[in-house]
Amino acid sequence: MRVKILIIIITLFLAASISAQELTPLEIAKKTIAAAGGETWRSPKTLQLSGTATLFWNGTAHKMTEYKMWRIFPSANDDARNANGKVRFDALEGENLFFRISFDGKNTAQFLSDEAKKQEELLRWGNNFGFSIFRFVENEGFQIVRLPDDKIDGFVCYFIKIIDPKKSETIFGVDRKTFYIRYAAFKTPIGFHQRIYDDFKMNKNPRFVQPRSLRVFTEGVKIADVFWSDFKVDEPIADEVFMAN
Repeated sequence: MRVKILIIIITLFLAASISAQELTPLEIAKKTIAAAGGETWRSPKTLQLSGTATLFWNGTAHKMTEYKMWRIFPSANDDARNANGKVRFDALEGENLFFRISFDGKNTAQFLSDEAKKQEELLRWGNNFGFSIFRFVENEGFQIVRLPDDKIDGFVCYFIKIIDPKKSETIFGVDRKTFYIRYAAFKTPIGFHQRIYDDFKMNKNPRFVQPRSLRVFTEGVKIADVFWSDFKVDEPIADEVFMAN
């Protein structure tokens, strides 16, 4: 009897493993979108994030006591590296504005402190845009390639590469159990950019998963720790927020 039970357990385990291996890249992408909130996550209107960050620039750890993002999402996107929609980042070191950078849909405006100017390249949109391209993966002209599985912080992940119509490539690591995105990476003019996500929280209404912990690396060297303590989904944001001031 014990032998039979053991055989059944092994058979089920192997069947589950084979089933997992047989997931196509598109199936992985669809399950990821569903786990993140479904249609709300795929086509959000706005996102507001606030928290703190530590920026490791020029051999110094700059502690941002306030780190904020405002985002109006685009309805279409065919190039992962181009700025799109509307976006603004504010970083305050104590009472001092460390940097502010915004894009109003056409133009970029920025204020950089003397220290931030030393790493201006790190703030260029082309060196940072990439994550949101996942939302458009089912659109015409996109390709998805399955890569070897690996672990991120001990979590076994599917790895896929998304190639958008402009031929920009973005690699994603998707948790095999939760289907949350734990990893994103892409090439930039200043080196290979990697992000590791953790501490996921689901906003119930509307449904939207937001990772609250983010580690950012360039060429394997950590350049930022970000901790989002609060986030708001689909709440109105005035156009004035993105204008130069």
